[in-house]
Amino acid sequence: MNKTPRHPDHSRPVESPSSPERRNALRTSSAILLCAGLGIGKQALSGEPSNSRPKAGDQLVRSDSDGNPVPLRSTEILPDSKPLGAFPLEPASGEVRSGSRLNKVILIRVAPGDLTEETRAYAAGGVLAYSAVCTHQGCEVSEWVAKDKTLMCYCHFSKFSPGRAGEVVAGPAPRTLP
Repeated sequence: MNKTPRHPDHSRPVESPSSPERRNALRTSSAILLCAGLGIGKQALSGEPSNSRPKAGDQLVRSDSDGNPVPLRSTEILPDSKPLGAFPLEPASGEVRSGSRLNKVILIRVAPGDLTEETRAYAAGGVLAYSAVCTHQGCEVSEWVAKDKTLMCYCHFSKFSPGRAGEVVAGPAPRTLP
């Protein structure tokens, strides 16, 4: 054990940062955190339908005031207003794929003049869908900043332009919204 000189007020030697006891404690803590993380990952990868990723043919639903899934209609998505959050629903089973926050999408209606040519190809009547998960640190993108016509993540204030394919226009996010 590496020992440093004793402080006059201490009865035992102070351990240095490179002591075996400290390294063992760090290894044990790291192993516990790794196992805990694997447990979460195992749950997300389990065969639970609510955890599975969206698939072609899924419908988008929002929750009503009682938490029941309600199919979204394009008329509910108003121009230049706060985006609507939604989860995919598997039509055959009626299972909402809300077991993973990574499945949440936001829907927003953008005026045709605010869409780039590329983005216009993906818009249905001006309605666009983006992941609700910020590309910076995974917080939820949920706000609409009307003066900038941007979607915003409140964690670190990244802003994305829905009319320009989810391009980052401000903040620390490294990539566009998928």
